Amino acid sequence: MMGLLWAELRRFAARPAIRWIAVAMLAHVALAVAMTAFEPEASTLAAMLQQGQISFYAMTSVFLAYVAGVLLVTGAAASGGTRAVLTVEPRRGRVYWTKLAAAGLAVVPGIAAACAVLAFGMYWTHERAGVLGGTPSDLAEALVWCGVRVLALAVCAAVSGAALGLLVRRWWVAVGLAVAWFLVEEQVVPGVSAGVGNWLPFSNADAWVRGTRTVPSGDGLLADPLLHSGLLLLGIAVVVALLGSVVFRRRDVR
Repeated sequence: MMGLLWAELRRFAARPAIRWIAVAMLAHVALAVAMTAFEPEASTLAAMLQQGQISFYAMTSVFLAYVAGVLLVTGAAASGGTRAVLTVEPRRGRVYWTKLAAAGLAVVPGIAAACAVLAFGMYWTHERAGVLGGTPSDLAEALVWCGVRVLALAVCAAVSGAALGLLVRRWWVAVGLAVAWFLVEEQVVPGVSAGVGNWLPFSNADAWVRGTRTVPSGDGLLADPLLHSGLLLLGIAVVVALLGSVVFRRRDVR
């Protein structure tokens, strides 16, 4: 099992696209910090956390983690790598879950680095300008926990991306489905029913990263909305992973 996992991680690291994704993660948050540094007094750090601006910057890295998970499995499938692995390890279940584990583990360093750059950069920028807008210890704790939630969400996104990539076999299909679903949530769902958003993945991903703890009464959510979002996102990842496992075990593998 560990040998398979290590092989998948090495294959992941060897792909040029993965390096570009890691660079994009860091470049995106570095650009966000640099833009804030030009006018730090425009908004306090506390306000940025409350209004979800930090969540917006972090969600781009989460999406890139999803893309990385997709590329881990679709690249190997397209080149016949999955079939080659099965000649060494014929147990499809073990191969499948190893790929998903590798996807989740592989994105941790890049996401952790991106969160660190974003948190330290934003804190330093606002501290220098004297516009933290809150107690330093409380803001530092909020940033740390935001980073932890982003890391957990990115792991789920990468695992889901790998599972969906094995389901559809084409990276552009898996990525296109995520983009299309996001556009539907943003453009169509708000005009249909406000309550529907409480059960949609991107809406809950945003709430999870923000750490929202206030919810209108009577909306049918759990007592703690953060728990609601976490369980919903975890449930989606588990369902996609199990569906991918069933399909992977039964169909022909290239």
